[in-house]
Parts: sequence; structure tokens; C-alpha cells
Amino acid sequence: MANPPKVPIAETNPVPASVQDQIALALLANGGIPRIQAAFRQRLDEAGWSENLRNYVTALFRSGECTTFFEAMEKVKERVGLEGRDGFEGELVVPRSVGEEVAGVVRRELEGICEVGK
Repeated sequence: MANPPKVPIAETNPVPASVQDQIALALLANGGIPRIQAAFRQRLDEAGWSENLRNYVTALFRSGECTTFFEAMEKVKERVGLEGRDGFEGELVVPRSVGEEVAGVVRRELEGICEVGK
């Protein structure tokens, strides 16, 4: 990328779509997106979140409460939304530590392709 985009961290306005597109293309080109996905997946696995999700979905199908992927997805989204309220940390809420660690991975990937302001 000849002229890397500048992305001020403290900016309150959304990043323009053209800059978002440049960033996405650069992350695709340098393999950043798969690295971010792999880091997120690994941290979720380490935290037990992936297993909790798998167990919950398995229980939905075995109980007959859900019979399709779409029904199960709606139940998962509903459960995550309920568990994330009022500070309740349920088994399907992504742990804060995972979010913080992955945010660091994202920042490093962004710093590799653009100028990230303070």
C-alpha cells in the first residue's frame, strides 16, 4: 500500500467507507484477517466459550427445542443478549479478557498496514 491511510484512534466520527475499504483490502492482501480470526478462535477455545456454545446448541437440538440451524442461531443470539445485561456473565458471553486480547491483535494488524493515531 503506497500511502497507508491514517486512522485517528480518538476520532468520534465513523471512519469513511473508502478508508474502511482500503483497510479491509490491505488486511485481506497481507493475511491479517485470517490471523485475527485465528487469534479470536484460539482465545475463545482457551476460555471454554466454544465448548459452552457447542454444548448449548447440542442441548437445543437434543431436547427438540430447535430443529433447524436458524432456530438455534436465534436462541443463541437471544441467550447472549440476555446474559450480557446488567453485568451478568453467562456461559455464552464472550469474556472481557478475550475481547481485550483480540483487540490487541487487531491493533497490531492495523499498525502493520496503516498509521494508527493516538
